[in-house]
Amino acid sequence: MLKRCAVLIAQVVAVSVVVVATPAWAADEFAVGATNVALAANGGHIVAFSSHVLDENGKPITQWQINNVIDGKHIRGSDRPRDSYGWSSAVAPAPGKPQWFILAFKDERTRLVARVRFDPVTDDPLEIGRWARDFEIHVSSTTQDGPWATVQSGRLLNKPITQSFDFPPVECRYMKVIFTSNWFSDQFIELGEIEVYEALATGDALDQLILRLENLLQDLKRYRDSVKYNQPLHPELIPPATTDTTSTTTTQPPPQ
Repeated sequence: MLKRCAVLIAQVVAVSVVVVATPAWAADEFAVGATNVALAANGGHIVAFSSHVLDENGKPITQWQINNVIDGKHIRGSDRPRDSYGWSSAVAPAPGKPQWFILAFKDERTRLVARVRFDPVTDDPLEIGRWARDFEIHVSSTTQDGPWATVQSGRLLNKPITQSFDFPPVECRYMKVIFTSNWFSDQFIELGEIEVYEALATGDALDQLILRLENLLQDLKRYRDSVKYNQPLHPELIPPATTDTTSTTTTQPPPQ
């Protein structure tokens, strides 16, 4: 691990030299920013959603409500926020009936976005199959009712690690995230957190240096997590299995 850290630090130094020595960047080049614009603290908010689990009185369960996906609180090992277990839908997705939510950014502004990062971890263990699996990302630059353009689709690993998905920069005022399956549970679908990052022009050498350093720091954090939890460094690059695993799951609702 120390050797890997040394390599990343060397990369930081190398980036510094390259950027300072090469101040001219094409105006049409972009880099991914380091600020999560979907985070509630940064003005992100949920404007619509399919469902979240309710208690016996029909009230949302605080620990499982939809806003938990943008509150910035993650579950790792024994570190479990008391008021945020992630999002749990009221039902599992079914053919033609996915579970979904729509988010917007501060002041309903249109952003040029290029990366979405998912944390699938919730308070329920991965073994019972409720974590989100297959997803689609759609964007609209007009209204929360669309029209929608699909910018990404994929499959999350059933692993306790953050997973990133990049796509060409696209204007986005509203983002609709659709989940069509979980990992074999017939009860709910769950997600810990979603993050969205902007594409920023890299014409300024100093801005480019800052962005590269911030991204290298993110890589270092991901490496730390991959070692700590014995997971691949880039799980999103692993192709999905060609066959699904079937199993019997529990029918207990999320803790209330």
